[in-house]
Amino acid sequence: MANLELSPRYREVNGPQEACGITAIFSKTGEPVSPMTPSLQSQLQHRGADSAGMSTVSNGNINTFVGLGKVAEVFPQNFPFGEHGLISDRAIGHNRYGTSGGDNKDDSHGAQPITAEWGNRKIAIAYNGTLPNILREKLKSRIPEKIRDGIFDTQDIANAIVSSPGNSWEEKIKNALDGIYMAYSLTILTDDGRVFGLRGPSGTWPLWYGETKDKIIFASETRVYKEENIKWKEVESGELVEATPNGVVRKKIFKETKQPLRCALHDTYGAKQDSLMTEGGVTYGNFRQELGRQLAREYSIDADLIVGVPNTALVIAKTYAETLGRTATTLIEKREENGEKSEVRGFIAPNVDETSRIVSKKYKIANPELAKDKKVLLIDDSLIRGLTMGGDPKNNLKGVVGFVKDAGAREVHLAVVLPKFVNGCDMGYYIKKDQLVAVARNGNGKYIEYSEGEIANLIGANSVHYLSIEGVKRAYEKTIGKQEVACMACVGQPHPIDTIRLERPYEHAVSMR
Repeated sequence: MANLELSPRYREVNGPQEACGITAIFSKTGEPVSPMTPSLQSQLQHRGADSAGMSTVSNGNINTFVGLGKVAEVFPQNFPFGEHGLISDRAIGHNRYGTSGGDNKDDSHGAQPITAEWGNRKIAIAYNGTLPNILREKLKSRIPEKIRDGIFDTQDIANAIVSSPGNSWEEKIKNALDGIYMAYSLTILTDDGRVFGLRGPSGTWPLWYGETKDKIIFASETRVYKEENIKWKEVESGELVEATPNGVVRKKIFKETKQPLRCALHDTYGAKQDSLMTEGGVTYGNFRQELGRQLAREYSIDADLIVGVPNTALVIAKTYAETLGRTATTLIEKREENGEKSEVRGFIAPNVDETSRIVSKKYKIANPELAKDKKVLLIDDSLIRGLTMGGDPKNNLKGVVGFVKDAGAREVHLAVVLPKFVNGCDMGYYIKKDQLVAVARNGNGKYIEYSEGEIANLIGANSVHYLSIEGVKRAYEKTIGKQEVACMACVGQPHPIDTIRLERPYEHAVSMR
């Protein structure tokens, strides 16, 4: 059984915070490249659809344009970049997945990039991540009281950088974020036209840069740009990189944590499978293939059909079936709207009701005859709130299990490649513990963990099986050569704040009042 009580240094996520997709583009030749920003951001649409925006700089002025909705809604075809002062040889961009989980997600104040001013200096930042409260409190203590009341941790980071002491931006960034060791990556645009990328010391959130003969691109994922034989390199944990006319300048300004920690949910679900996971050519798809093999080694069932849930789990189901000498069946498809399959994920919807609505309209059974009287095994990446699988009975909305049963399946079983979620997340995904399908509070207010059988009943399946934590670690070892590389606090492992050894150990004792 997992430890269901939160660490004293772990808080539920209640206020607005962010976890998103970020980019930057820089022309080495001075040619205007900023209008490319929306096309880059559109390749990160899966990382957030609450808002989109971009910032450019010209003659010391930073111009920012943001709006609510998808990239194509904020920056439609024939968008007048010039009218908004957005024509430049450098820019940063952002897609927001707001993790407040409520009405704040519809508040344009959360749209990015965020700008900050102090004295006669100004910056804009695009941010991917969430600061755990203990670190956000530490950061806020460094901000002048006059600008300390930012609602979002993005604003706190921007305010801290612009107001920090230092004769150079490198010094200001270092002084602002020293000891803020997780969990973030940034792209930064300064009033004097400098373009930086920064990956936090924990390495939790990815950041890459790619260089061609005439431009440099920073991005959360390498899928944003695949032309001109671009060569992608991963920004290291604690590293500040700058785009210049002569190429990229790299500086390790923070000592990485003793154990850099990726996000297991991001690697399994969040990133698109065609993006690079390592510089060695391993993609997220390769990692998910190995997760499927590990699942097959741990668990097999005599099912008539092995079915992956689109899109993340299709490759997982394929290798699961192949390992057992079987073939996966395409049974479930995404519906199309206006000729396109939806890239908006129910998991990152503003609230659970919207998640259920998205799921109910997102999937269809491609060929119901295939499922009739069959024992079906569904394969998915994770089971978190249970809405994708179980739907929302109180609003009469069905999930995937219900769709397959309606097609005539005799039995529907589920296997997922992330272990049971028993904790929320305060580092970048909006996961509240009280929304998890696997836990609940008893009459005394204490958390209890449901068994696999109880969870199966809740989502309407005949059984539920989870890949073990050791299985996930073996998949990491097989694909990137190391086991202990990912944060898995959400599935019952220790919270990183409790395990990372700091250079100044007294920081562990900072009050959480």
